[in-house]
Amino acid sequence: MISTFVSCYAMSGSSCLRWKMAAPIQRGTDHHKTFGAKAYLALYYATPEGTDEEGELLTPYLKEFHEIFNSGRLKPGSRLLDVGSGPTIHQLISASRFCTEIVCAEYTENNRAEIEKWVKKDPDMHDWTPFFKFVADLEGDSSSWEARQSHLRDAIKEVITCDVTKPEPFAPRQYQEFDVITTSLSLETACPDRETYSAAVRNITRLLKPGGTFVLIGVTNQTFYTVGGYKFFTLPIDSSFMREVFEKAGFVDINIKSFPATNPENNTISDFDGFVVLHACKAEI
Repeated sequence: MISTFVSCYAMSGSSCLRWKMAAPIQRGTDHHKTFGAKAYLALYYATPEGTDEEGELLTPYLKEFHEIFNSGRLKPGSRLLDVGSGPTIHQLISASRFCTEIVCAEYTENNRAEIEKWVKKDPDMHDWTPFFKFVADLEGDSSSWEARQSHLRDAIKEVITCDVTKPEPFAPRQYQEFDVITTSLSLETACPDRETYSAAVRNITRLLKPGGTFVLIGVTNQTFYTVGGYKFFTLPIDSSFMREVFEKAGFVDINIKSFPATNPENNTISDFDGFVVLHACKAEI
């Protein structure tokens, strides 16, 4: 590994980028070595408008989160588990109004470190201010964004390791069931095949209360996305498969809203053809 990075640094910037892009597609444990959390944040999360190449993605699903969590699904004092958080916290802003405990579960150390930096106000943290301002505007109080940041920082109680491909994704930690589970753009990048994806949903669901809400953001028919010049694997799935998985996992009132990609012909950093927002209720026992 050391010689690999030395050889890359010895190249010019353009040559190094071509070398990375010619590397095998990254997957699984490769994330520990080649996934650059800061590069990912800089490319995809500079603003709520996202990237020019991918087109509209973030703003529609931030609006959906706002609508879902302001519909009465969550009561004050709720507990939330966010699975596959990556290095991001924007997906938690709307729900955090109602949550006194949020646990962020993430596979890679670099990504967990970025969340920890933001919670601790580290000078090197990513700036999520535009996202808080966007959500505050949705909530009708543009002046509340700073208070919303403080509330979310207080609500995030733990940032833990998880591996959704394992039967016990959060081992050795044990938790009481949560009121809501969220996952955004994660399961399709973590799971190597459909069987693993289905098992991951079942295993995660064990930590959701009967009657609790599961909210998922997922891209459809994507095979890769790019970070720092590397291509990372994505499992291509569609909304009908997602519905089938959640039905078999014991969910009812499954609602799926689909959004087409807005700039697929010019997108070279990923190849999704759309994304979905799914929310469902775990059946009562």
